[in-house]
Amino acid sequence: MVKKRTLSREKVLETAEHLIEQKGLNGLTIHDLATALNVRPQSIYNYASGLEDLLDQVGLQFVQEVSEQLTQQLIGVAGPEALTVFAHEFRQACLQHPGMAPLLLNPNMLSKTTKTHQALINLYRKLFDPLHLNDDPGKVESTLYRSTLFGFIVQEIGGFFSLNSEDLDQRFEQTMQLAIDQITFD
Repeated sequence: MVKKRTLSREKVLETAEHLIEQKGLNGLTIHDLATALNVRPQSIYNYASGLEDLLDQVGLQFVQEVSEQLTQQLIGVAGPEALTVFAHEFRQACLQHPGMAPLLLNPNMLSKTTKTHQALINLYRKLFDPLHLNDDPGKVESTLYRSTLFGFIVQEIGGFFSLNSEDLDQRFEQTMQLAIDQITFD
């Protein structure tokens, strides 16, 4: 068994994320995490109050990483180009981390991941507010954009497309462009 002093929050979260990538969000257990870390399950409770808290911490860390990447890519970009960049970066994050993607695509999936959910809301507001695409009842375009982006990614991760990667990338470009073309920018 690993002694407590060699275990850290970072190591616990990193290992939990790795297990989520292998088994999915619903496949993570405290017991499996402890086994992977070569510690007793009780040791995990030094870093998380339970499985929901652990998932929230992992999710929050993941959303913050995605947010930082998006922010870097969006510097100096506005309007339709910002929506295109956001779509590409968001898709890449989901494809690179399919086990974590449900946290980005369906934050209500885990009802007690409140910090993760709030970080996602902040991320979306950071992008959509300057473009006047948040929750304005007259802006059905924002719903179209998000639905198009999320729907495409869900289908892609779910294996619904029988296209090679180049054709799939082209289909993504075309699909997102159709949605973006429907948006009127103030």
